[in-house]
Amino acid sequence: MITSVYLSNYSVGESSYEEIDQICSPYGKNVVLIVGDHGYGQSKPDLDEALKKSSLLVEKPVYFGGECTFENVEKLKKEPAVKNADMIFAIGGGRVLDTGKCLGEQIKKPVFSFPTIASNCAACTSVSIMYQPNGNFLMPEFLKEPPKHAFINTKILVEAPVKYLWAGLGDTYAKYYEASISSRGEVLNQSLTLGVHISRQCADGVIKHGLGALAANEVKIANEDFEQTIMTIIVTTALVSILVTLDHSPDYNSGLAHAIYYTLTSMPDFEEEKYLHGEIVAFGVLILLLVDQQKEEFNRVYQFNCASKLPHSLADLDLNAAIMEPYLETITETADIRHNPYVITQVMLKAAFHELEIINKTKKEEEIKK
Repeated sequence: MITSVYLSNYSVGESSYEEIDQICSPYGKNVVLIVGDHGYGQSKPDLDEALKKSSLLVEKPVYFGGECTFENVEKLKKEPAVKNADMIFAIGGGRVLDTGKCLGEQIKKPVFSFPTIASNCAACTSVSIMYQPNGNFLMPEFLKEPPKHAFINTKILVEAPVKYLWAGLGDTYAKYYEASISSRGEVLNQSLTLGVHISRQCADGVIKHGLGALAANEVKIANEDFEQTIMTIIVTTALVSILVTLDHSPDYNSGLAHAIYYTLTSMPDFEEEKYLHGEIVAFGVLILLLVDQQKEEFNRVYQFNCASKLPHSLADLDLNAAIMEPYLETITETADIRHNPYVITQVMLKAAFHELEIINKTKKEEEIKK
């Protein structure tokens, strides 16, 4: 049996696009741009300038379709610009990048990624999150390899809306807590061991640099905190994801925080469009840590969530204990927690949600006294 591992390659910095010709030209000349609604416009001036200096030929941009679906991938396959291209440049947020990656895999053309927001690791990882045409989650589509190269332009990312970086913080530190808990007590092979060990930086990097990164994003001036944070979100998380899913199983790549996310977003009265993925996952991590009785780590993440204004109570998501209680069973039945060192019960969840509310109540009372 042969296991082939393809890890992420990337260039980072405000001049990262200057590397395009050197890195991409060995793959051919003709480029098709797969783009979304917003990100391409932000990157276009810098990208156009870099392409003019290159030996590459670019046809008109092709819209990705509005959602990362197999149906949109099929439509893109029929586009003349896609058929004529030697390579694909996917430019935008996670759904655009995932569409470009899935397309490239199916038509066997190299993909290069150009993230325009720092909310996830799509630019560097080897999975596309596929959705149904109505926008509901469908499945992860595991790919042979990540993009050939990611061009991480700090100038473009620091000018992006802060909310995307903010939400990315929560989704990133979740990687460590979910991977470390789901693998606890197991004899892991080399790849899983490496992935789980690397995942520690997903939490440490975000909590150390995240607040400084948000401040930089607010004033649109990149600093060391910003660069370290986007590297953690985009690159470190991707490396973990690749290493712990070589068998195309999500067993070590998800957990209770994501089970809570999928349950909340399936609730008929939950206004999913009001919240970003990582925002909800950040709240789920607090419940995960209470269920797992990691008091020290809970306090660290809780304090970070309070300081960064990430959700730290049910009220932050317009919910309360009474609304949540009927859905506790749904959480326990979610596939994301099937690989856990112990069975997560409704009793555990109810106790954790209650404990979090008590902690928040105590915090408010202390603030009033001050």
